[in-house]
Amino acid sequence: MPSEALLRPAAELMQRAGDVFLHALTRLGTAEHGEGNLTAATAVHHQALSQHRKLSPVTAPHYDRLEMHIRYRLGRTYSAACRVAEAREEFRTALALPGADAHPTERAQALAGLEECAGG
Repeated sequence: MPSEALLRPAAELMQRAGDVFLHALTRLGTAEHGEGNLTAATAVHHQALSQHRKLSPVTAPHYDRLEMHIRYRLGRTYSAACRVAEAREEFRTALALPGADAHPTERAQALAGLEECAGG
């Protein structure tokens, strides 16, 4: 059974229960991307961004890192869908977040995404 078949019901249950479970959404988006379902992956990543906006940077641990991670995943999906300008925008937005410098892994991923956009 494909991973998205397992993750989608879990994410939907958590959303109905009122939980913000960004990791499940980003994994689902990644699974959709991996299966070649780029439209579905884009929608899930946008859903994750929407859920992220409901969090408070004061009370949510790793607030900036989570947004960087989601935007990186969305950028990769846009890039795979040949939507290079949108991919570039997501990578740049991730790098421009106030706490971006504090997250070297996510920063490196966004920089690599931008480099791929320039080379492609």
